[in-house]
Amino acid sequence: MQRRALIIADAAGPEEMATGVFTRFGFGGGAIAQAPNIESALKQLQGGGDHFDLVVVPLQHIESVQLAALEREIRHRAVLVIGTAPHSESELILRAMRAGIQEFLVYPPDAKDLAAAVDRLMRRNHSENQRGQIIAVYSSKGGLGSTSIAVNLAYGFAKNTPQGRVAVADLVVTDGDVRVHLNLKPAYDMGDLLKKLDRVDADLLNSLLTPCHAGVWALPGPDSPEFEDQLDASTVTTILEHLRIHFAYTVLDCEHHMSERTLAAMDAADRILLVTQLTVPALRSTQRTLAMCRRLGYPDEKLCAVVNRYQSGEVLSLSDAAEVLKCEIFWKLPNDYKSAMDAMTKGVPVIERHPESKLAWSFGQLSAKLGGVGSEPASNGALRANGFRLRQMFGIKRRA
Repeated sequence: MQRRALIIADAAGPEEMATGVFTRFGFGGGAIAQAPNIESALKQLQGGGDHFDLVVVPLQHIESVQLAALEREIRHRAVLVIGTAPHSESELILRAMRAGIQEFLVYPPDAKDLAAAVDRLMRRNHSENQRGQIIAVYSSKGGLGSTSIAVNLAYGFAKNTPQGRVAVADLVVTDGDVRVHLNLKPAYDMGDLLKKLDRVDADLLNSLLTPCHAGVWALPGPDSPEFEDQLDASTVTTILEHLRIHFAYTVLDCEHHMSERTLAAMDAADRILLVTQLTVPALRSTQRTLAMCRRLGYPDEKLCAVVNRYQSGEVLSLSDAAEVLKCEIFWKLPNDYKSAMDAMTKGVPVIERHPESKLAWSFGQLSAKLGGVGSEPASNGALRANGFRLRQMFGIKRRA
């Protein structure tokens, strides 16, 4: 099917030059439509009669309401967009990128710059057809081992899919522990990416992430509180889109509360790992988190309850946890305090430090299950009520 482009108010420059460039990329033969202004373009996009693969939009006079409407159409219809303006203003470019506009050119663009932008978008669109997976790791209580799980899960993905690139990103401002678990002294972190978000591409992204062993790339959280407000929901969404394009798997270590960063990460994630333990406080906390996720409309298959530090003989069992949470336990990670603490002290993931351990094996199997490689299912057992004790602790109503 022939590609179609929509140019708004001559934003692509002289018509003859723009037509020549677009024709080289498969937009020839009357496939280039014109719109005199933003309002007219939005009517064409919203009409649904014609699908456009690429839109060129003038940014210098676009109003906030128009930009928001354009953003909805971009995301709904998966349209590629180039924005142009007479001057390269960082605030304008950042607003445009947050709205989903992927390329910016100074108006009027010359043929070489326009062709390069179209070429990048075409290659990026091809990559997005094989978009990577995003896994968010979350626990509403600290100390449950979510950072360790995030780091080891990333290494598990790297081992199971050596042909794919894997990233682990820390969304915690100032107190993130990914750098501790990997013994990193990174030259750059999330804060540096925020400063350059208006011009991020594959090369810049690679230069800001820290390469680790086994094909894992780390993006530690910003180490300064000044980025607390800058790392907002729309910025997180933009960063995750870039990571999804360039990495087969991206694992997110989330904050321990439902901030706008956390919600943006959960919205973008393909799977959410809810980390818990077989204790009353941990299960209560996870119970509340699951209830909130269900109110947010997340499907059950997106929510994966993971029991960490599991050992047989606990007062509460896996089936007790499943009864409390009203879902199956997706996975259980064995309690191996010695290996886990040794690995954290050395700044090396368990899966690398103690590859022969049951904990390392379990991380490998968990990543295989999430990645669809194939793994053994967790032994969760059927849901069962556990008498007065569970009903009293968690308010479970007796089943008819």
